[in-house]
Amino acid sequence: MNFRKKTKVVVATSLMVAFLLSVGGFTIGAYAAKENNSGIKKSASIIHESVDILYYENGCPYIHDILTNNTDKTIIETEYCMLAYNGNGLPLRLYWNFLDSSAESSYENLVRTEENILSNQTEDYRGGWSLYAGELMESMPEAENDEAAYSLICLKQVVFEDGTVWNNPDYENWLKTYAGKETRIDELQNYYPHAYEL
Repeated sequence: MNFRKKTKVVVATSLMVAFLLSVGGFTIGAYAAKENNSGIKKSASIIHESVDILYYENGCPYIHDILTNNTDKTIIETEYCMLAYNGNGLPLRLYWNFLDSSAESSYENLVRTEENILSNQTEDYRGGWSLYAGELMESMPEAENDEAAYSLICLKQVVFEDGTVWNNPDYENWLKTYAGKETRIDELQNYYPHAYEL
């Protein structure tokens, strides 16, 4: 009788310990999967689906990009850099802010914009960053804005609605690799979709 009681106690205790270990392991695993040091799911990503040079009805080119938010938070702001290339893959020095007559031309353009990209949604908007404006550009004889055939964009920073901020650790390397550098046509044509793993 005593032996049976001891056996039941041992079995019950073993089951309880096994249960607690499995629950504890699951909880720790779930917590680790949920957040990294920036408060964003480790499996989360943002995808640049495409970046294209499109044209308005008046024939003026603009850069149009599409982002998908594969995180559990709404994106409210992005900072990103744009580069442009001609049809041969040569980098272009553009007057990115051609409305400002004092602005100088450069290979890159760093922009901060407000967004509203919901969790697991792809943004859909019309228009983009204008590259050329006809007579406004006549006073800029060296402008190459109307030669743009390809563009690369890289996210530098993303701000989420809860205040979480993601800084792209690959941004500086990307800038050194592509800004002002000739790039193969096949790479420009096949660069997108591009995923940023958060």
